Amino acid sequence: MSALRVDEPAMNILCILYALVYVPGAFVTGPLVSLLGCRWTFVVATGLVAAGCGVRCAAWSTEVPQSLTDGSDWPPNWGPAWFGNTAFVLLLAGQGLCALGQPLLVNCTSEMGSDWFMPSERPAAAMISNLMNFVGGSLSFVLPPLFVDDNPTDYTVMHGQIASLLSFQFHSAMLALVLTLVLYQPRPSAKVGDRQSMSFVAEVRSIVKSKDFWIVNFQFNIFIALCHAFDAVEGSLLENYGFNASLTSWTAISCGVTSILSTIVEARCITSARFYKVALVISNLFMATSLLAGYACLHYQMSPNVFVFAVGIMGLATPGWGCSAELGAEVCFPAREATVNGLLEAFSNTAGVVAIVWAQEGIDAHLGAAVLAVMAGAAFLGASVLYFLTGRLRRSEAEDSPKTSEAEDQESKLPKQEADRLVRKGRVMFLLWAILLNFVSVLLTATTAQFILPALLTEPLPMPAPKKEKDAKGRAKLKNGLKEPRTWALICEKRTSLNAKQVISTFANTSFAIFPCLRDKPDLLAAMNGLLPKSAQDVYARSAAARPELARAASHMKLWRLMVSRNIPSASVLEDTELPCPRFRFRRNELLGKLPLKTDFVAFNPRQEVGALDTKMTSAMRKRDAPEKFNATVFRLKPGRGIPEALNNYYVTLRWAKKMLRLGYGFDASHGSFSEHIFAGLYRSPQARGFRGYALKPAALAKEGEGQPPSC
Repeated sequence: MSALRVDEPAMNILCILYALVYVPGAFVTGPLVSLLGCRWTFVVATGLVAAGCGVRCAAWSTEVPQSLTDGSDWPPNWGPAWFGNTAFVLLLAGQGLCALGQPLLVNCTSEMGSDWFMPSERPAAAMISNLMNFVGGSLSFVLPPLFVDDNPTDYTVMHGQIASLLSFQFHSAMLALVLTLVLYQPRPSAKVGDRQSMSFVAEVRSIVKSKDFWIVNFQFNIFIALCHAFDAVEGSLLENYGFNASLTSWTAISCGVTSILSTIVEARCITSARFYKVALVISNLFMATSLLAGYACLHYQMSPNVFVFAVGIMGLATPGWGCSAELGAEVCFPAREATVNGLLEAFSNTAGVVAIVWAQEGIDAHLGAAVLAVMAGAAFLGASVLYFLTGRLRRSEAEDSPKTSEAEDQESKLPKQEADRLVRKGRVMFLLWAILLNFVSVLLTATTAQFILPALLTEPLPMPAPKKEKDAKGRAKLKNGLKEPRTWALICEKRTSLNAKQVISTFANTSFAIFPCLRDKPDLLAAMNGLLPKSAQDVYARSAAARPELARAASHMKLWRLMVSRNIPSASVLEDTELPCPRFRFRRNELLGKLPLKTDFVAFNPRQEVGALDTKMTSAMRKRDAPEKFNATVFRLKPGRGIPEALNNYYVTLRWAKKMLRLGYGFDASHGSFSEHIFAGLYRSPQARGFRGYALKPAALAKEGEGQPPSC
């Protein structure tokens, strides 16, 4: 998010895109497999993935786009704000090509097992092939922390690190395409099964008429929706509870290891289609247990190792994917496995979209880890509906019938030894393809981490130096590569006041703007109607003393809403009671340039000293790397270290402007000031531990009231 200058909902679109593509993919996979066969369908799929990775690399050029360092010029009046972010739009286009290839890969695994394996071998083949989906997903969480610094302070270096990550993914995709072309063999001439010929429309009709299909589909919807939702919000949840987002790499390793172990055990135990139902019940119970353990870890502030263990339990649920696909193929026979799997994936990934949106909304509404508890309840529901299955396994019944056996005997005209040799060769090549395709990236990752990464993370890449000239709006570049924030002055008194004049002169020739307070009763009541609760209007009507604070709250919230509507990445806000020092702008930019890129809020002139001393940032501010030394003492805002009265002079990002809008909605001036309400609510919320706020000492850069400004 820091690199692309977008928020969580925009990033979730990259995940939602994969799920949405499954809907048309369900109606394409079956006819495409009938036309091309599994081998060439896989080639087309890996080709689409490689093309998508190439587009992403082309979008992320070696030069930092200006639109990523200054998002305030993006179109504010139509469509999502990220429409004007060229880098994000091109990244989304590349992600779309990758998404087009995914359903072709996933939907064909069951049909591939039917082509190459005997009925007693299909459960193991299905679970091994679907295991690779989880292994690949685990690797996707392991790779980014190896390439990109988790807490970057320089935007240019971070941009180069992400470019290296995308390049690595492109070369891995090209390797997968080559391996598929070389190792995947055509379908054996000695077929392993037979079925009556059906058109695609007839297949779909027979599937939707099956009661058992809808039961399996409902269970699979819940299972996949939980997987997608957890993947999408895991990092956000960890950051909201103060854990390092790079912990996802350890959870991915834990999930990957347990998924491999569980697949080995399940492959030895499940030798018949009769065991699919029991395996699915057990998988859903493992999923529920994992989510409950994750909820307990976050809610009760346990060790990060407990969360890693909880996600490891989720890996034990891996066979649920393969068993659902195989059970669906059993109950819907004689429909093709690719058609059944495509419909299952279409329904389940649509449910995944809803689950991702719901989970993110729950986090934004301060439910926090409670979303995991709700997800665990859904997993229990998925396990319970399986008891309503009729128990008929149509594919196994057809394969065990004498008619099928006679047909197989007549169809196999090759000598038995030759047929066995061809099938055995095909199985070996298939296993080599699956193993190499999914694990060669592990070796490349280790090699990259050992030989390339140390230089990547310690030395700046040979990138073009950022221009130091001011842009057309007069804003300079910060030391970390970003543009200085937009600056607003909230003028609540007469504009001719000494403080207002001082603010205007300090920010002369910059993107400085005056934002008048809401003083007139009609304007104020209209703003309160959309920003503050109904109780605020009642307090306004009966208490004259509360009206100035309500006007102040509505003014700040209207400004935050303006940031959201125009997608302004960050803002610096001063009230007209502030008297900034003559070099306020220079010192402010120096401070913001040295703070981490993930900084959410900075109080430039709190009413009282607040927060815990941040020795690392204080030392960084006192280094002699500027013409004039700035002896600033930096404090980290944390729960239990005081409630800051800090909305008189502050810096805020777009991400936290959205969150503070939600927090401010409950303010009615009946209990304390607006600033106290915002930060008290923030510190009580699950997002408190992920809040990156800082503060200076009072009067370090400005003072409140009239008189002489402080020296800085």
